[in-house]
Amino acid sequence: MQRVVGNRYELVRPLGRGGMGEVWLGRDYRLDRHVAVKLLRPNTLPAGADVEALIHRFDREARLTAKLENPGVPAVYDTGQDEDDLYLVMQLIDGADLAEFQAENEPVPVAWVAAIGAQIASVLAAAHAAGLVHRDLKPRNVMITDTGEIKILDFGIAVLRDVDMTRITRTAETVGTPAYMAPEQAMHGQTSPSSDLYSLGCVLYELVTGRYVFDAHTALAMMHRHYNDTPEPVLSLRPDADPRLADLITRLLAKQPDHRPASANEVYDVLLPLIPPPSGGLIPMDPTRPFRDQLAAPRPPSGSGSTVPVDTPTVPVLRPVAPAGTMVTPATAAPQVLLRDSAPRRIGESFLLAFGVLGVMTYVDDLVTGVPVPDVAFTFFVVSLPLFIGLWMRKRRLELRFLWSPGPFGKRVRGPRRTGLGEKILERVLLVIGGLCTAVYIGQMIAGTVKGNPFLHIDSPVRGAAICLAFLLPGLLMRQRRLGKPYPWVW
Repeated sequence: MQRVVGNRYELVRPLGRGGMGEVWLGRDYRLDRHVAVKLLRPNTLPAGADVEALIHRFDREARLTAKLENPGVPAVYDTGQDEDDLYLVMQLIDGADLAEFQAENEPVPVAWVAAIGAQIASVLAAAHAAGLVHRDLKPRNVMITDTGEIKILDFGIAVLRDVDMTRITRTAETVGTPAYMAPEQAMHGQTSPSSDLYSLGCVLYELVTGRYVFDAHTALAMMHRHYNDTPEPVLSLRPDADPRLADLITRLLAKQPDHRPASANEVYDVLLPLIPPPSGGLIPMDPTRPFRDQLAAPRPPSGSGSTVPVDTPTVPVLRPVAPAGTMVTPATAAPQVLLRDSAPRRIGESFLLAFGVLGVMTYVDDLVTGVPVPDVAFTFFVVSLPLFIGLWMRKRRLELRFLWSPGPFGKRVRGPRRTGLGEKILERVLLVIGGLCTAVYIGQMIAGTVKGNPFLHIDSPVRGAAICLAFLLPGLLMRQRRLGKPYPWVW
């Protein structure tokens, strides 16, 4: 039985675990939607942990994240306590983190790196203007959606840059990740907007070169290298990188905070011209997509290169802006829906693939068993035509490179998808028929095995297996897509 927290949110399955607790895929009974539920369990913390400080930090995460109303930060829906656990309910982000994104797209195109950096800089500009410092910016804390929009997670260890606020972090307690930590933060615990820009430099360096700024076997050695060593130049590791991007990364990784760019707005202004005009078709997770299709929102005031004071009554939020004459979409725009991805297309594609596979396997079975096949070449063309059309429709719908590309399995499937009633009914019909066929097939094999021949009661093993898969596999794939499971066989 699934656990329900707050008498409202059902915990479906775990999504991850980190320093601030566990994150679960949840279902909101009241509003009938999927959410992300972060849990903090004080009784499971390691011995010696400061439970009071962690609970205080968890509560602060809810308030700080809710305060930062920005399209690049997941929305906070609810918070509370269930039994001994604290929970935070947030917007569920459908996409991949930058570490997974890089692994699937390495080497990352330079224009994509610039677009990712510009969107991150946009969110940091809004956060810094509101008086917040992230303090743990890294690829695992940055998500990219299917429409290419960037979402920055875990502002929970951010601290208000207010001299009257009590520091959350106690003396000698390190917060952050050593591989992305600014020298002053690692060695002296000093954080500022400039330390976030250093972390951004580490992220961009890794995206461009495919390697960490520094590598070390221990956290202490890593922090020591950030404090003393000079990173290898970007252009020596990635000669095709734009010199302007390489120079910006070098400035972001400066040891002294005053040698780095003055603000996130300045970083944005440098990266924006590196994003090329839109061309070609839409590609999933293309970070340049938010800069397309619509005119940009107005730019911030002319003094955008300077840091916005914390006490400014109205905080301008930076929006992606393209050069004159370029059509762009702000990061706040509604996600684009591909017209070629619709329920009728997916259903038709599933049947074509299923019966195409059935036809091909039957054809092969006839050849193997010696059944006469008139006009072998023409018959193969006829039976394989539905399979080819189904693969072609799937390639266009998923924007794959080849007909045989595996598509969005494993890491590329994230979060549940919205499906209609017709698809749900069809999914259940296919699973029931496929399950019954499979049960009969296995039962016949067991009966034959008892008599010494597993296929004694089966006229054609290949054709029987094909019929079972023709119903069962499309149903499993439809279920995988609807529930956001990593693989079809995950129940």
